[in-house]
Amino acid sequence: MIVDFNLLDDSSRVWIFQSDEIISDDKIDLINFNLKSFLQNWSSHGKELKCSYEIKFNLFIIVGVDSSVNNASGCSIDTLTNFIFDLQSKTNLNFFNRLAIAFRSNEKVTIKNMSEIKEMIKNEEFLTETIVFNNLVKTKKEYINTWESMAIESWHKNLFI
Repeated sequence: MIVDFNLLDDSSRVWIFQSDEIISDDKIDLINFNLKSFLQNWSSHGKELKCSYEIKFNLFIIVGVDSSVNNASGCSIDTLTNFIFDLQSKTNLNFFNRLAIAFRSNEKVTIKNMSEIKEMIKNEEFLTETIVFNNLVKTKKEYINTWESMAIESWHKNLFI
């Protein structure tokens, strides 16, 4: 059952899938169509999941499941992951490139690969105060409060070592 993302409980589990490039509007339409179709039928051990999604900055897919209704099981999480892999094939995007790092630069969301970020750190163009996206958040509350944070307050602080 798909609901408005704002209606999910703050304890809801979230998964964030980041593309390694900005997604065109045509592909966003395709992603929306496929996500709605998938989530309408997404279940855990035969029980429907109260779920939702958002697409942010034409770069991130955020999927949430309200665990106060039903929890997503290992099998249902695998199904979601396989769906995202299928979506990659349909869109020629990569949602599993862990070397792609998104951050804010002059209020614009930018994405660079890890080696470019390391070079930017050397040149003092990527700082500990740079706003980054911590895609490792686990709950809606964490997503709302700490998804966007300074690099020093996220796993990104390891880039400065």
